[in-house]
Amino acid sequence: MIAMLAPVAGAAGDIRDIRGPIVSPPSHAWWPYLVLVAAAVIVAIVVRTIVRRRRKPLSPDAEAIRALESARELIERGDPQAFGSRVSDAVRMYVERAFDVHAPRRTTDELLADLMTDDSPVASHRAALGVFLEFCDLAKYARWSLSQTAMTGMLDSAEAFVRATASPGVGP
Repeated sequence: MIAMLAPVAGAAGDIRDIRGPIVSPPSHAWWPYLVLVAAAVIVAIVVRTIVRRRRKPLSPDAEAIRALESARELIERGDPQAFGSRVSDAVRMYVERAFDVHAPRRTTDELLADLMTDDSPVASHRAALGVFLEFCDLAKYARWSLSQTAMTGMLDSAEAFVRATASPGVGP
């Protein structure tokens, strides 16, 4: 019996003990997602740039007319303060873009002083613009209550001013 055990004992020496699991290195599968996100961002930037280049910017008078048209809803709502603010801002932004005069942050008197030189294209509209801006200031700051008729008249005079001083051949 001992003879039989010897070859088994020798063979048992060849068998190795069980070891722990083999840990594979972490997968580097995150980089394709990073490449995909980077490609999507680049495509979005390119598309946005192309769309912006193709879109023709509005002329100052067309932009002002559009802003003035949006003020019509405030007439129907009967909100003279918001109406005065929106109409005044539209005309001031038009003046700034069309005549290269910084208008939005200036007082009415400062703005009129800059625009009322004799060679200004606004010179023939001095009185109308001055009265219009004064009414806007009264509605915005003094909280004057304007009737719908008065607001409609102010809007019509603002549109008339923009159309009269717009560059020839350019329109909405």
